[in-house]
Amino acid sequence: MFLHIGENITIFRKDIIAMIDKKTVENCKNTKQFIDNMIREGYLCNDNVENIKTYILTCSKKIDSKKRKPVKKYGLYVSSISSTTLSKRNKNIETRLEVK
Repeated sequence: MFLHIGENITIFRKDIIAMIDKKTVENCKNTKQFIDNMIREGYLCNDNVENIKTYILTCSKKIDSKKRKPVKKYGLYVSSISSTTLSKRNKNIETRLEVK
C-alpha cells in the first residue's frame, strides 16, 4: 500500500523508517545534524515544499540487475502535512485492510 504525503507524492508504506515532525528536529541537535547531513549528501527526494512540517525517512530494497544482490536505497522526503495526520492516514490504511 501507499501513503500520500502531499504534493502528489506517494510512498510505499513498507519503505517508511521514520516520520519526524519539524519541531522535534529543531529541538534536538543530533537529529538536526542527521537531517542536515542527509540533505547535504543528496538523499532529499523532494525539495519543492514551502511549509515543511514533517521529515520522512525511507529505505527501499531493490535487486541490482548486474550483481543479483539486494541494494538498499535511502531517501528523505519532506511534507507540509503534520506527522500526526500522516500517522492517522497510515493507521486508517491498516484498519481498512483488516476489515476485509
